[in-house]
Amino acid sequence: MPRFRNIAIIVAAGKGLRMHSLEKKQYMELDKIPVLSRTITAFDSHGKIDDIVLVLPSEDRVYCRDLLVMPYEFKTPIHYTNGGSTRQESVFNGLIKAGKLSGAFDKTIVLIHDGVRPFVDKRLMDDCISKAVITGACIPVVKITDTVKKVVDKEWILHTLDRDLLFQAQTPQVFRLDLVLTAFEHARVTSFSGTDDASIMEHAGVCVSVAPGSLYNIKLTTQQDFALAHYLLKAL
Repeated sequence: MPRFRNIAIIVAAGKGLRMHSLEKKQYMELDKIPVLSRTITAFDSHGKIDDIVLVLPSEDRVYCRDLLVMPYEFKTPIHYTNGGSTRQESVFNGLIKAGKLSGAFDKTIVLIHDGVRPFVDKRLMDDCISKAVITGACIPVVKITDTVKKVVDKEWILHTLDRDLLFQAQTPQVFRLDLVLTAFEHARVTSFSGTDDASIMEHAGVCVSVAPGSLYNIKLTTQQDFALAHYLLKAL
């Protein structure tokens, strides 16, 4: 089997409004290291990531390059592209940049990852890459263990969902570049807005496989998440 080119697309163009902080959550520090720098480190240390594409607000590029990238002397080539008005647009911009780096779209794997998931590990990435090479699309998931209710009018339970069929999606969501570019273009033409990258693939008729995620692979969205992250730093 030919060696695929692996390109990580780290999306860090969000405003982080749910954090209720003056500083964007991807730039906040965990034990004196910015969250985004920690996330980049996870991919840089993997060993088989050929390029990293950072999707950033255009006005933050110099700040991120000078303070979050250059001081850490990452070995993997890092490229920059601007974010869009939505996450979907930001990811599409990242895919376009990956396409310019790729010699062959059908022999390139992209790992689309949230910039505020700094605890992603090599095992998870390896599992998703291996499966995406075979299936074309794979995302990490974790099984939901709580009982889940469907509620109407935010007040009344309609019914209880079968939790054996329910899983929580994580990132990186990993795809063959030719397939995901086609799916995002189809979403644009059909005015479809997905809740994650896999939903855009599903909308285009692509079957998406799954691999085991990690309970440590949390997304830092609220102040409570940051409190948990400090405990994870000590545990890991």
